[in-house]
Amino acid sequence: MWSKDSFVVKELNAFEDYLRDKYKPGNSFLNGVSQKIIFSGGKRLRPALVIISGMMGDYDRSKIFPLAAAIETLHTATLIHDDIIDDAKTRRGQITTSEKHGINIAIYTGDYLLANSILLLAESGLAMKEVDRLAKAVKMICTGEVSQYLNRYKLTSVSGYLKRIMKKTGILFSASCAIGSYASNCDLKHVRTMARIGMNIGIAFQIRDDLLDVEINDKEAEKIGKPIANDIKNGIITLPFIYSAKRSEKVKQSIEKLFEVSDELNIRECENEALTNKKGINVNKVDNDNIRQIINDVIKSGGVDDAKALKNRYIQKTRNLLDTLPQITDETKQALEEVLNWL
Repeated sequence: MWSKDSFVVKELNAFEDYLRDKYKPGNSFLNGVSQKIIFSGGKRLRPALVIISGMMGDYDRSKIFPLAAAIETLHTATLIHDDIIDDAKTRRGQITTSEKHGINIAIYTGDYLLANSILLLAESGLAMKEVDRLAKAVKMICTGEVSQYLNRYKLTSVSGYLKRIMKKTGILFSASCAIGSYASNCDLKHVRTMARIGMNIGIAFQIRDDLLDVEINDKEAEKIGKPIANDIKNGIITLPFIYSAKRSEKVKQSIEKLFEVSDELNIRECENEALTNKKGINVNKVDNDNIRQIINDVIKSGGVDDAKALKNRYIQKTRNLLDTLPQITDETKQALEEVLNWL
């Protein structure tokens, strides 16, 4: 994503060493489990945003690295809990903690990581006001996840979708940019602008991820360890499907029918059995054939194009906000521009 000789890459490499030191597998069983998850892959985008935001002021590794580690640790904890709720077998091509060690150990590991994120915040010396910001971010992530869970197998509006992903994804990106700039002694107006920039990047990131769920092929899915159409199979409606349902009554009815059947039978518990429900619908048939047909209809009806257009609007909003920061250096702006280009 970034130029190999850039400041961001150099700092991320040093940060990786810092993170490995914090999670030496020999320290304890939970540290070993945590280490395997944290270093199982991932873009390190959130800690990178902490670093990039820190570049805008008085950059200090002793403050920035613990904050970046706290953010990444917190993010990892939420992934473990997500995998438990979703009954996920793999993540990034590797067996999930809940699948390998059971739900109890997965919960303990998630809690252990949450506790570690607090310790890392304390190490950074972050002011209580910004600790409060991160605590509120965690609270919003939880409410966003619960909202998503309670509204499974239901069609929603674009505005409802955006409210959900702002809490579920955007808020941690926002916090990453805010605390990085705050820790480097930027003025409060600058910190608030960076918080908005982080939120916009987080929204665009989630839309990108939702598009990947639709556009990815079998070979690409295997390579990155991302199951095809995983969200729709779990009853979670994402942006391309929402737009397509608005455009096409056929797609809307297909999604509603899929959700009705999925909700009744719980596909995840039946995926290896040739079960039929009282309506005579084969679960495996619904899972494999009907979802693929719905995805094809979503693409044809323009749902994907609409989602890409909205993602691009949030990217442009970010660029507009960057232009309001006169103190931003060329190197920092280039680093953020590379993130936007990747999105």
